[in-house]
Amino acid sequence: MEEAEKMPVVILSLHQKWWKKMAAGEKVLELRKTKPQCKAPFRVLVYVTGGVGIVGEFICPEVLEIKNFEEAERKSKVPAHDIHNYAAGSRNKVYGWEVSTVREYEKPLTLETLGIKRAPQSWQYVR
Repeated sequence: MEEAEKMPVVILSLHQKWWKKMAAGEKVLELRKTKPQCKAPFRVLVYVTGGVGIVGEFICPEVLEIKNFEEAERKSKVPAHDIHNYAAGSRNKVYGWEVSTVREYEKPLTLETLGIKRAPQSWQYVR
């Protein structure tokens, strides 16, 4: 994990059901309307919404602009029509954050541990 320590770090908000699929290795693509400006690979801390806390992390080796919603559906577990609707609200741009090397923490961390005062709306950089 030493290499991961040197990577840029972002924190991502996610619903519990998506985290479960990610941790199980079923969800290998996370869809977002924006992407970090840092170069991949980067480390992603996963904050589960509803005050659960930071439950794990993954490495994002690549961010892709999504063109094929059917392929994205297979990798993200989000129905293609939902991806299409999501894209419509963002000038039709959707990015796929590839998910690899998922690690679930034994015990969730609080946002305060990282000096973060409130949960990220979608994602944010961690200083």
